[in-house]
Amino acid sequence: MVYYICSRSILMREVLSMTYVIALSNQKGGVGKTTNNVMFAITLATVFHKKVLHIDMDLQANSTFMLGMTFNKSNWPASITRCLNDKDLSKGITHLTENLDAIAGDSDFRNWGTWVADHIKGVHERTFYFKKLLDKIKDDYDFIFIDTPPATDIKVDNIMVATDYVIVVQETKRFAFEGSKELTNTYLQTLYDDFSDEINVQVAGILLVMLDKTHTVEQLIVDKTVKYFGKQNIFNAIIKSHLRLENYGEYGVQFEDYHDRAMFALFSDLYAELMERIDQFESKGDIADDYVYTPKYLNGKKLTPLGKEISADGLD
Repeated sequence: MVYYICSRSILMREVLSMTYVIALSNQKGGVGKTTNNVMFAITLATVFHKKVLHIDMDLQANSTFMLGMTFNKSNWPASITRCLNDKDLSKGITHLTENLDAIAGDSDFRNWGTWVADHIKGVHERTFYFKKLLDKIKDDYDFIFIDTPPATDIKVDNIMVATDYVIVVQETKRFAFEGSKELTNTYLQTLYDDFSDEINVQVAGILLVMLDKTHTVEQLIVDKTVKYFGKQNIFNAIIKSHLRLENYGEYGVQFEDYHDRAMFALFSDLYAELMERIDQFESKGDIADDYVYTPKYLNGKKLTPLGKEISADGLD
């Protein structure tokens, strides 16, 4: 991928840690980032039995609301802002299921950049403040998913230097396309130029979210995105507008019928593809030009035999 930040070897990762820190991000808000982030976390924890921590660092804390509705949770021990200020992320960890933990977001996080500037000396210490705290707890998990704010400030800097792989969530709109280019070409590259020896962040791929597949302008943005980033760097599945996903955002995630199973099959494929991409980065340094993901759980609109066997522990 032209826009990758750095490469790692599997041997290096085995020596350091087997935890993957994943951030879903875009410079533009309202692209479906939160819903996809929560669905990744829940799918990995309930379907694949991975030990997952979800951290809500978005300014609106929508993923906290979504997880609270899903698991009937309204009281959180400490928000991400309090955990950061108290220098202890473990204070905010809430157990939602056997394999899924979460740290709640809050509106106060929008002011955290001012707090860190006032209390922490030096650009380096401010930038790596969150990473140092995350490193103390990360080995308890297989995956850590972080919901990020749509910005390029010290808050996002803290997230990105702690991240292994970024999934760029892009709505099929012009401004979102520009946001993807800004994130990959300018923002992440500048961060790497400043801290190249200390960060391992890598763009795993572009995840497209299409609101209206019949709209010619949206299809044009899909074509432009593929041409610009390369087909091999675009996730196979396009997240199309779907009432079930919208309901998850309002009422919590459920696993009750065929449509729910199809949603979990879709995110099972996204997880499988993410791992194939990670394997290529860590064994070859980049995604092969001819890479194509073959769906294993949902082929078009039809569940495969594997998809029909999916169950979500703690939801069904």
